[in-house]
Amino acid sequence: MKRLLVLVFLLVGMTAMAAGNFSVSGSIGYASAPANGLVGGIEATWDCQLYQPGKGRLRPTIDIEYGKGGFQAAALMRHLFPMGKTGLGLGGGVGLRYNSGIQAYLRGDVMFRMDRYIGVPVVLGADVGYAYGFGGAPQEVVTHFKVGYCFEF
Repeated sequence: MKRLLVLVFLLVGMTAMAAGNFSVSGSIGYASAPANGLVGGIEATWDCQLYQPGKGRLRPTIDIEYGKGGFQAAALMRHLFPMGKTGLGLGGGVGLRYNSGIQAYLRGDVMFRMDRYIGVPVVLGADVGYAYGFGGAPQEVVTHFKVGYCFEF
C-alpha cells in the first residue's frame, strides 16, 4: 500500500508540472482516533488544467503524514471556489485515506494565497474532514493547518 501511495504521489507531481500551478504545503494537524493525536506531514496539490468546471478550481490532492498512529495518507479531489479577488478559496473534497486500513474521506477546505499582499506566492490553509474506516480502520475527525508555496508553470 505504501509503494502504491508513493507511486501515486510521484505521478501527481509529474502531471502537476505538466499541467500548471502546483502547490506544496507543510501541515500540522490532529486526528481524533485514540492512537493518533498530533500529526504532521506534507500536502501536494495542483489546479488541474486537464478539466475545469464552470466555476472554481478542481484540485487533485495528496496528503502524506506521520503521527503517533504511524504512517497516514490521503488522496482526494477538491473543488475550491474563489471568493472574489481576495485570494481566498473555499471548498470541499472527497477521496480515500489510509490509517491502519482504508477510510472514505470527506473534507472541507479554506485556502488563502498571499501573493497579492506580500509579492510571494505563499499559501495558507486549513481543513477539517471526517474519515470513515472500513474493515477495522478507525473512524476519525482530521484537521490540518498548512503553510506552503505555489509554483506557477
